[in-house]
Amino acid sequence: MASNNRRRTGAHSGSRTRSRAAAQSRPHETGRSLKHARKPEPKKRTGRLYSGTALLATILFGAVFFVFAVTLTPMKVSNSIAHMTSETVALSLQPAVTQSLADRSFTLLVDGKESTFRLGDYEFTASPDENGSSRTVEYKDKKGKTKTKVVTTVGNLCFNETAVRQFIYDLAKAYGTPMIEPHYTIDGDTLTIYKGTDGVGINFSDLINTVSERIRTGDSSPIEAQVVTLTAPAVDIDKIYSEVKCDAANADFTIDSAGNVKFFPDVVGKDFDLPAARQTVAQDGDSWKIKLALTYPEIDLKTVRAPFCLDELSFCTTSYSGSSSARANNVEQAARNINTYGDFTDGYIMRPGEEFSFNGIVGKRTEANGFQKAPVYLSTGSTEDYGGGICQVSTTLYCAALYANLEITERHNHLYVIHYWPTEGCDATVDWGHLDFKFKNNKEYPIKIKFTWENRKLTATVTGTEDGITAKMSSEVTEKVSYQTHYKYPNAEHPNGSSSGGDRGMTIKVWRSVYQNGERISKEVESNNLYNPLDKTIYTNSLPDGASYD
Repeated sequence: MASNNRRRTGAHSGSRTRSRAAAQSRPHETGRSLKHARKPEPKKRTGRLYSGTALLATILFGAVFFVFAVTLTPMKVSNSIAHMTSETVALSLQPAVTQSLADRSFTLLVDGKESTFRLGDYEFTASPDENGSSRTVEYKDKKGKTKTKVVTTVGNLCFNETAVRQFIYDLAKAYGTPMIEPHYTIDGDTLTIYKGTDGVGINFSDLINTVSERIRTGDSSPIEAQVVTLTAPAVDIDKIYSEVKCDAANADFTIDSAGNVKFFPDVVGKDFDLPAARQTVAQDGDSWKIKLALTYPEIDLKTVRAPFCLDELSFCTTSYSGSSSARANNVEQAARNINTYGDFTDGYIMRPGEEFSFNGIVGKRTEANGFQKAPVYLSTGSTEDYGGGICQVSTTLYCAALYANLEITERHNHLYVIHYWPTEGCDATVDWGHLDFKFKNNKEYPIKIKFTWENRKLTATVTGTEDGITAKMSSEVTEKVSYQTHYKYPNAEHPNGSSSGGDRGMTIKVWRSVYQNGERISKEVESNNLYNPLDKTIYTNSLPDGASYD
């Protein structure tokens, strides 16, 4: 059974200190954490067994469900359903009926022209509300501006009235100037009411009544509608007041027994002087502006969602397909250590202002800590040591941190050029006790660092709360230095004809370009990187002319 107890917000998981938001409880729901909440008492079962006919009459709430009765239950009812209350069964059937509604379409005939009216496009759903009501829902458009739409419940049908009226309006355009009903917009603390205008159109109520009847009877024949002259109704300021006025409510969330999280957005309280508004709209004019009294909630939705780190801020993927089994083990072990550090089990969560230390979290590279010997680079060339290859983990994370525009506090480039980086100059080497890779969470909310790996591809992902900030990296090679070639006799490890090394040295400048909602706001030098040439060594029994063995 789903819990109706709303869990308070924590900024960190595990045994770490939790930052709890004092979320305001919604009516009939508790504000206790899930851990301490009592389970809801089960509803008492009815001691009455229903026959198939009686049960249908009881549980199929309203005429809307009548058409689905044959499909849902043809006179046979399991004992488990028979013992449920009518409300419980109705709610269990609602999703199936709603999907059936969404898939239905009607052909609308206007003056011989056909239009398709698909119920799912206008959010038609089945609702147990038998009284019929309308409510205004606020939402944000792509530019962040507050807009509204009316959602209407007629009998047992719930649908997007705003969208249906727009559909009728678009149809009427071909026959003249459509009638425009009085409407309003809300922009911040200003309510603007617009006067309606007369014109042509299709009667909204007649269309909805016809659609409702067709759903009830299962009739899928075309619906004929007439375009007529319509007189715009007068502004109903009392109706607008009932739709606009609301109390402020904090954002909140619930977690059900399966661990699924449901969020409830914050609501800005709104009110206005109704008597004064009546006098205002009684005056001549095409539109009127009314000042709203706003009450802001203490906790917004972004704050409630923040600890869950739901929004992907950046990611970076590198390949280690050519790695030995030992190097691949080290890459995956280092990534695993980050995912499961301390009390974390599925990614490392950083509070705002917290600094990440690669060495401090991955730990010392030893056999006891799960690392194996693999090639590592030294100033004199390469050798093998425990943890060889984990610089690919630090490099992959470095790139992801850059793309999320995090603050880098310590980073060192490799001695030599590496070939798994996404952008030249964006690598980060680490060396236990000497070189570390560090960055800070400079965001307003927590972020999560998580690694995944599959088919020898490593991905570092940064999730958190979307803030519109992204970054792109660009680089320029400002200098190249050739490497030298050396010759050595073959041995057991390096057979005749084999070689190693052979990379030019480089000087690379890297820039970070920062974007706010897609528009660049800055471009600055991120780093200047000097890479030494890595000389090439050829193992051969036959020297080229003029060459000599080292």
